Amino acid sequence: MKKLFLAMMLILGLLSCGKSGIGGKSISFNMEAEPNSLDPQLTSDMGGFIITDMAYEGLLRLNEKNEIVPASAESWKVSDDGKVWTLTLRKNLKWSNGDPIKAQDYYNAIKRGIDPETSSEYAFITYYIKGAEDYNTGKIKDFNQVGVKVKDDYTIEFTLSKPAAYFGKTLVMPIYFPVNEKVLAANKDKYASEADKSVYNGPYIIKKWVHDNKVVLEKNPNYWNAGNIKINQITALMVPDFDTATNLFKNKELGVTRASIEKSAEFKRKPELRKVSNGRLYYLAFNQKIPALKSKKVREALALAINRDDLVEKVLSGGGVKTTGVVADQMRGISKDFREENGDLYAAYKNIDVKKLFDEGLKEEGLTPDKVHLTLTVDEKGTGKREAEFYQSQWKEKLGIDVQVEVLTYKERLSRGKEGNFEIIRSVWGPDYADAMTYLEIFASNGLNIAKNKNPEYDKLIEEGKVITDNGKRMQTLEKAEKILANDFVYSGLYYELAMYLVDPKIENVTLRAVGSKINFNKADVKSK
Repeated sequence: MKKLFLAMMLILGLLSCGKSGIGGKSISFNMEAEPNSLDPQLTSDMGGFIITDMAYEGLLRLNEKNEIVPASAESWKVSDDGKVWTLTLRKNLKWSNGDPIKAQDYYNAIKRGIDPETSSEYAFITYYIKGAEDYNTGKIKDFNQVGVKVKDDYTIEFTLSKPAAYFGKTLVMPIYFPVNEKVLAANKDKYASEADKSVYNGPYIIKKWVHDNKVVLEKNPNYWNAGNIKINQITALMVPDFDTATNLFKNKELGVTRASIEKSAEFKRKPELRKVSNGRLYYLAFNQKIPALKSKKVREALALAINRDDLVEKVLSGGGVKTTGVVADQMRGISKDFREENGDLYAAYKNIDVKKLFDEGLKEEGLTPDKVHLTLTVDEKGTGKREAEFYQSQWKEKLGIDVQVEVLTYKERLSRGKEGNFEIIRSVWGPDYADAMTYLEIFASNGLNIAKNKNPEYDKLIEEGKVITDNGKRMQTLEKAEKILANDFVYSGLYYELAMYLVDPKIENVTLRAVGSKINFNKADVKSK
C-alpha cells in the first residue's frame, strides 16, 4: 500500500510540472533519497554528491576514465618535491548571479569546510594540506597557518604536509567547491538549504527543491563551458523503492534509475540494462585475538573455503563480481587498470586442500575442530543474511565446523566493527577518490583497520606509496602492498558490488562511475528520434 501511495504521489508531482522524463533536451533520473544537504561543505551522501557536482564546479573534475582534468582551474603544476600544488583559474568565470569567481572563493570554501564549527564530515579529505587537520581539530586557531594561499585573483596554492601524488583527485570532492561570501553572509545558517539560498557556478542551477520529492536543475548560462552542455533541464526524483522506480522507468517518467537485481532481470539482454561496478568492496575481517584466528592457516582456510563463483551467481544473482584482490576496477594503474595489472591474487590458492590446511592451523594452536566456536557478524541490509547462511554452509561442508551467525542493524554492525567487538565480520568499503590508495590505506595500522592488523612491511609500503611522485614506482609499491595484504588473510575480499542501472536508450553519453558523483550528465545528449 505504501509503495502504491508513493508511486501515485510521485506521478502526480511529475504531471504537475509537465512530463520530465525524455522530452526534447530534458532528462529525469532517480537520486533515490532526500540528500542530507545540498551545501557542498556539508553534503556527505550520494544524492548530495550528484546534485552538488552538477550545480557547482571544483578546480578539477574527473573524466570518464576517472582521470583529473581542468575545470575552473585551466592548469596546474606540482613542485619537484611534490608538496606544493599551484592551480591557475580561468579568466572571466562567473557565478549564476553574475558575480565574478576568483581564487578567493575557493579559499573561502576550504576555510569554511575545515572550520570546526562547520562540522563537515568530509573535512578529513583535506588533511593532506599542511595544518588542515590541526585547524579542523582545534589545535591551531589561525587559518594563516594552514597551507592554502591566494597568490592573486586567479592563482591558489596548496602546500601539503608531505607529498601525495593523488592529491588532485581529492580536489573533485564537494568540500572544495567554491563559496560566494556575499551570498553566504546574506543567508547565514540558511545557506544552501533551499534552491534560492545559494548561487551556482556549475553546469546547472538548482531551480526547485521540493523536499523528499525532487530537485529540478536548469542549464547555467554563465557556466564557462555552457556551449558543450546539451541537456537544458534535469529532474532528480527521490524514489527509494526500486520496484516503484522501475515502474516509473517503464512509463517514461524516469530516464535513468538503479534497479533491484530481481527487477533488472526483466531487462536482461536489452539495451536499457547497464551493469556498472560501483566500487564497493565486500570483505571478511578476522579478529586475531580469537585463539583459532591467530593462525594464518585457519584464516586462509576459512577464506578459501568460500566458493566465490557460487556466491556471485547463486546468492547475489549476478549482482557482484568475485574479488581478485582488494582494489576494485576503475582505478588507474601504470598504463592500464590497477586491478588488471596486479592480477588475481587468489588464483595461486585454488588447488589448496582447505580442510587439511584448517586442521594444520588448529593443531599448531593446540586446538581441535570441536573446540572451535566462531561467530560471523553481518548486517541486515541487502543480501547480508542470505550471504551469511551461504558462508555458514560452506564452512560446515568443507571444514566441518558450525559457525553461528548474528544479524545486526547496519548502524550496530558499523559500531561493532569500529570497536573490534567481533570474531569474523562481513564489512564493506567504497572509494572516496579515484586511486588505489583509497582502498589500501584503510588496512594500514593507522587506517580504518577494524581487525587491528599490524604488518610493518605493509605499513611501510603504504607510507611510501603516499609520497612517491613517480606514478610507475608508486603503483609498483601499491601492487606489492596489496599482495602482502592478500597473503596475510586478516582480510579477505568476497565480491565487488555491481549496480544495475536502467537507462533510456535515447540518452547518450551519461557517465556512470564507481567514485565521486555516481551519475554525471555533462556530456549527455538526447537522441531526437
